[in-house]
Amino acid sequence: MHRGAGLRVAADGPIAVGTNVAFSAPLPIGFVDGTCRIVVVVDEPNRYGFAYGTLSVHPECGEEAFIVSRAGDGNVRLDIDGVSRPAAALARLVPLLGDQLQDRGVRRYLAAMRTLTRD
Repeated sequence: MHRGAGLRVAADGPIAVGTNVAFSAPLPIGFVDGTCRIVVVVDEPNRYGFAYGTLSVHPECGEEAFIVSRAGDGNVRLDIDGVSRPAAALARLVPLLGDQLQDRGVRRYLAAMRTLTRD
């Protein structure tokens, strides 16, 4: 989903608690980079996902969870839940920009999931 949303992603292991993840996201001019650590993994028959907390190289400070659920009728649902505050100097100076970039990111995640779950 992250790659489908246009991010470059690298991890130092599989999806597991403690795995570190780095990403690079394109901006209209340049890129923004971030690092996170997986803090929770959900692995149930009809629910799968993870949550990560940001590390020092990240424009925000917080956590975000991505959980995919499949209902009995086969419908798929993606829940994205996050809490954060600006951490990088530019994000603190222009918090509205950070909010807009996060909103754009969530829209891209949803579009990627729609593509991935088409029959």
